[in-house]
Amino acid sequence: MKVIESSIVGKSTHEDGCEDGIFLSESFAAVIDGATDKSGKQYSGRTGGRLVMEICKSVLADLAPDVSARQAFSALTDAVDHELPDDLPLQERPSAVLAVYSSLRREIWQLGDVAFWHSGVKPGGVRRRKMVDYFAEGVRAAVISANIAAGAEVFDLMRSDPGREVILPLLQLQGVFRNELRSDEWGYGALDGRPIPDDYIDIHSVPGYVDEIVLASDGYPVVLPSLAESEARLSELLKEDPLCIGPLRATKGVQPGSRSYDDRAYVRIAV
Repeated sequence: MKVIESSIVGKSTHEDGCEDGIFLSESFAAVIDGATDKSGKQYSGRTGGRLVMEICKSVLADLAPDVSARQAFSALTDAVDHELPDDLPLQERPSAVLAVYSSLRREIWQLGDVAFWHSGVKPGGVRRRKMVDYFAEGVRAAVISANIAAGAEVFDLMRSDPGREVILPLLQLQGVFRNELRSDEWGYGALDGRPIPDDYIDIHSVPGYVDEIVLASDGYPVVLPSLAESEARLSELLKEDPLCIGPLRATKGVQPGSRSYDDRAYVRIAV
């Protein structure tokens, strides 16, 4: 396994606030996306998302090369649980999602909306979405679109984001669905120190003819074979949709002075 190119870019110019990370070793490659903090809590000066991301990197460094996906996620879960206070309400537990490539097993392990691409899958990459975000994004888009129709200016909406204000209570509470298997569509998986049901862990075997793999966080809405292509497409979409209510529909937009709507991480490896 050889790294061809990689990049981490924070959504703002304050790099210490970036909650995305990349891990690389002889046995594993991973992109980790710490969840954007909504509680205001700090852990030794770090946001919860950054804390969990850093824990993941430490655990991956100690994993045996032949570990299974289930064993890996159990070790990650235990480490996060050890670092978090016991009395945290579910909705306030920091979390992260990630995609890991196991060189020995020639598998991609995917938890959450971190994407991967190789020549054997559809253009744009493979990503699992959670339904609670899908509907929250739609409500936010409707609120902002209504404000535009009423005469609001784009810059003012970027600065105040009335759509985000409407969905924020749901975003703050949706952690109660995390790692819960439910009969409805709201459950989803993430690393938060609680056991992760197998249903939320996707294991993808990489075909023998594949010689390159890309892992990328959801800061890249379209994952393409090279970093330059992925960056160019993101740039086009940011110009087209800075409010993130159209092709970039998201639970937040681009704030004035920020580079993008979210942190982003990308790694391309030869396998």
